[in-house]
Amino acid sequence: MSKKRRDFSKMTKLERQILAERIFVEYPRLTRLLEKVKHCHNYSKIAADPECMFIGGYCGTGKTTLYEYYAADFPRRWEEDGVKIPVLFSVAPQSATEKTLVGEILESIGDPMAKKGTADNQTSRLRKFIKGCEVEIIILDEFQHFVDGDSKKVLKKVSDWLKNLINATKVPIVLIGLPYADKVLDETGNEQLQRRFLVRETLEPFGWMTGGKVDPDKVKEFRGFLQAVDDELPFNESSNLSDPKVAYRFYCGTNGRVNSVMVIVRKAAELAIERSMAKLDLEVLGEAYEEKLRSIYRNRPNPFLAEFKSLKIKPFEDESPESTGEDDDGGEETADDVLKT
Repeated sequence: MSKKRRDFSKMTKLERQILAERIFVEYPRLTRLLEKVKHCHNYSKIAADPECMFIGGYCGTGKTTLYEYYAADFPRRWEEDGVKIPVLFSVAPQSATEKTLVGEILESIGDPMAKKGTADNQTSRLRKFIKGCEVEIIILDEFQHFVDGDSKKVLKKVSDWLKNLINATKVPIVLIGLPYADKVLDETGNEQLQRRFLVRETLEPFGWMTGGKVDPDKVKEFRGFLQAVDDELPFNESSNLSDPKVAYRFYCGTNGRVNSVMVIVRKAAELAIERSMAKLDLEVLGEAYEEKLRSIYRNRPNPFLAEFKSLKIKPFEDESPESTGEDDDGGEETADDVLKT
């Protein structure tokens, strides 16, 4: 059920567009992972060893959103004795080495000498910064870069460096990356690192089918997310995003990936507000899809402009080196199947 809508008639177009850009919906699967990160953060303060975890997910499933939402509650503070960084976020560089990785993390802290010195000197500075800045948890994105892009081999030296950093600082680390990145933790010789990351989670896209058939629970969850997004849109009228047919169009175009859904919605809202439209419709959603996703999915029909009965759910190629291209939901669904539900 949608909530009562606000009256946006007295706001400027720019104010409404800003609201659309800032829409954030905390849905159940995201909430569960946020609670897991919170546990690592808080329990590590009293645990004998820091509680670390790995979060896997394909592009567009909301991994970055998860970090940004969590970190927003722990902003940097500038105090008399220096900056305090409760939650430190950094990104692992491509084909990471000890030196390039520690340089990236130092740069994330704000060290003007981040890339200077030997890896040992940089690591020594990093440990001092972690203590002085009172870092409580480190979130490291793009963990798949611990696997060499060409040889596909796990980069053992940088894995050892990470293990040693955890041992020396006692600060928990949350690793975020593509699902296959946890192979780094299971590599022979990485047993100590593996024991640090016993908690492993996956941020999956929304689903629609199970075993080749429509899964009512998955459909309900996705439609619930779209309804929550609709409730936050700065329009006086509902855009009916959770209507079964509209939801199916969204799913055909995004395969349930949150970021893709929000890219379409935000662009459509920008266009609709500029044109003084009362709500989003299929035409403006289709225009947003063309502008934002067409260059990525060149061979797919525009799900908002195509004839409804011609639409099918088709799997995206995933990012795993071992990808088979198979549909994780177990098959394809046609629009006729939606009409039967």
